[in-house]
Amino acid sequence: MKPESIERQKKRKKEAVVGILMFGLLQLVCAVSFWSLCWIPDAPGWLLVLFGALGGLCLLLLIPALVVLKQRFKEIEGGELDAAAEY
Repeated sequence: MKPESIERQKKRKKEAVVGILMFGLLQLVCAVSFWSLCWIPDAPGWLLVLFGALGGLCLLLLIPALVVLKQRFKEIEGGELDAAAEY
């Protein structure tokens, strides 16, 4: 492999990780926001369950994001973007 293609792969991997970290941070903020709504006094029970479930769902979305990151790493290492850029 050429040194410039190795550097491109490192840059693309770093960008992919930064994207997932930003997505994770956004999901964490959403989960904390939903869970903080559970502290509303005199809220009906179904509303507390709804806010708790929505907060949990925000965190569950991190699992598919990590699977996609793994797939993205395989694409980067396979050179699929480099091959597509030649056309």
